[in-house]
Amino acid sequence: MPDGRCDIILRYNIHGSDAPIPVITGPATQAYTVEYDVGDSWLGIRLRPDNGRALWQSRIAQAADTVLRGQDALSLMPGLAALKGGQMTAANLANAVEITMTLNLDHRLIRALDVLHASGGRMRIEKLARFAGCTSRHLNRVFRSNIGLTAKTYAQLVQFNRTLRLIQQEHLPITGAAFEGGYADHAHLTRAFRRFGGFTPSDPPNELSLPVLFS
Repeated sequence: MPDGRCDIILRYNIHGSDAPIPVITGPATQAYTVEYDVGDSWLGIRLRPDNGRALWQSRIAQAADTVLRGQDALSLMPGLAALKGGQMTAANLANAVEITMTLNLDHRLIRALDVLHASGGRMRIEKLARFAGCTSRHLNRVFRSNIGLTAKTYAQLVQFNRTLRLIQQEHLPITGAAFEGGYADHAHLTRAFRRFGGFTPSDPPNELSLPVLFS
């Protein structure tokens, strides 16, 4: 499910001898399906949303719902080319990513993200900006330049994922989940689920993969 964060992945097949295929995703706002063959495996890291700019650099504004594979991914992170064979470990991948994550983060963005996740996305952007200590316009610039999404879109993703968990994992009735999630009514909830998940609250796909949201 989309949650506005970027992934760095090495895709390989345990039965093959080909080099792993590097995959880098931008902040996702839409659900997607991954097709795979027998033996396909993935080694990856999901970044905090505030690390988007550190990964995508000046391309962050165009990164939303973008997936780079192979040489396109290596052009963004050349160090991934060295990770193959015995080098393909979570520690080595984390080390390669850590080398890239060198930009200083805006404290207003970190504050806004913490407050937004604590509220489950149920906060107007004007109020969020006051918590962050800036104007709504400036907060949107900070979100766009660091995450690649507007503050409102990111808040809607947090709200969608939290409500989906209320239904899928805590088994709340849809009407109760809509209220607890901060949606005006069932129709509002359904529109959000269609937009971000591509399904209705009452008809989720089988084997749905839910992202782990940081607190």
